[in-house]
Amino acid sequence: MKYFILLIFFTLTLFAEKKEYKLPPEPEPKINNSTLLGIDSNNNGVRDDMERWIYKTYTHPIERGIFMQSARAYNKVITNPSKALKTKKYVDNAVSCLKYFMYESDPVPFDKYEHYSNRKKLKSIQFNTLDRRISYDKYQKALSGGVYDMLPSSKENCEFDENGILSDIK
Repeated sequence: MKYFILLIFFTLTLFAEKKEYKLPPEPEPKINNSTLLGIDSNNNGVRDDMERWIYKTYTHPIERGIFMQSARAYNKVITNPSKALKTKKYVDNAVSCLKYFMYESDPVPFDKYEHYSNRKKLKSIQFNTLDRRISYDKYQKALSGGVYDMLPSSKENCEFDENGILSDIK
C-alpha cells in the first residue's frame, strides 16, 4: 500500500476596512449664522462649521471627542438659557471628561497648554453671532451667584468612544 502526502500551501490575506469619518459639507455662512443653532446636517448636535473646524484642527481622536462634546454641550445650553441649572450638566460632563484626560490619563493624549488656548478659540467660533453670544451670556447670568460643587474628573462623563466619535447621548 502506498501513501501520498499532498501538501497545500496557501496565503490568506485579510484587508481591514479603515472607517473614515465623513465630515458634513461646509455650510453657507449666511444661512448657517442666520439661526441660533446653525446647520447640523448629520444631526449629531454639533454645528457643521464647528465640526469641520474641530476635525481639521485636531488629529488626536480623544481631543476631537472632547471638543465635539464641548460644542454639543454649548449648543444645548444656548437653546434655552433660562433652564441653565438643568442644562449645566452637559458642560459639566465635558469639563469632567477633559479633566480625566488632562490629569488622570497616562500619558496625556495631547498638549495640555495648547488645549487651554484652543478652548478659547472654540468659544469664539461657537458664539460667533450676536444671538449666540447673547444666549450664552443669558445662560451664564442665570448661573451667576450660585454655588456649585467642584467637578470630579471622570472618563464615564465622556460622550465619545475610543475613536473620538460622539455617541447618541442626548
